[in-house]
Amino acid sequence: MTVWEKIKYEYNKGGSAIRQIVMINLGVFVFTIFVGIVAKLSGFQPSELLEYFYIPSNLGVLLIRPWSIITNIFFHSGFWHILGNMLLLYFIGRVLEDFMDSAKVWKIFLYGGLAGAALFVISYNVFPIFEEVKSYKKLLGASGGVTAILVATGLYVPRYQIRPFGLFNVEMRWVALFLVFRDLYLFPVSDNTGGLFAHIGGAIFGMLYILHLQGKIELPTINGKSIVPSKMKKVNVDESTIATERAYKKHQPNQEQVDAILDKISQSGYDSLNKTEKDILFKASE
Repeated sequence: MTVWEKIKYEYNKGGSAIRQIVMINLGVFVFTIFVGIVAKLSGFQPSELLEYFYIPSNLGVLLIRPWSIITNIFFHSGFWHILGNMLLLYFIGRVLEDFMDSAKVWKIFLYGGLAGAALFVISYNVFPIFEEVKSYKKLLGASGGVTAILVATGLYVPRYQIRPFGLFNVEMRWVALFLVFRDLYLFPVSDNTGGLFAHIGGAIFGMLYILHLQGKIELPTINGKSIVPSKMKKVNVDESTIATERAYKKHQPNQEQVDAILDKISQSGYDSLNKTEKDILFKASE
């Protein structure tokens, strides 16, 4: 198996939207590192090339870089920027993906990122306080999409409990509320106003999307078609159901274990498996 085939296999394994989003973001980050190396050796600044992928607040520049509306979502300014976004996406997004199909998770992330970028551009061109900086400000990062996932999870399965750092149990609704409140609290004093606009835009979309799915509101349509799927019945997940599902998953072997055992069988036969591996394969077949 070539490196590219291995990457495609890992990308498609399990059909997980969260896995795919994380892999794309990591791939783009590796690309930015490569650009940085080439820039260092060639005597130019990486930003001279990378800024073409960031969404500008300047409407004139945006008109000639329309692709930046999408590409900005997958670029990050540094290691800590991408680490924070991907960790939050991974741990919260996996919860949502347990209760919602991957296509909807992808839509929440992408539309949340687009909503965040739109709020950034609109705000910088509407509010007079940004008049002096709107000509050169740019936005990048998955924060809008990640915040949309966070808020969507808090609304869709509000009583689902997580255990941060193994210290205490907390319901998803309080996690989402705390992080959104944190952004609002920081807004008046933060230097990252553009990023906070992205967070707020993503949060608004995540909230509207779930309320639409639950049949509580109707979102606008384009050419008679809704921008999100048709209404579905509200999902009510009580604590006992959650506890049962989590306990079941805890004792289920993961797909990587099963794949490794199947590879071993194809190479050495079933008799080469030890007792533990046979037990794992038996549980996976249940």
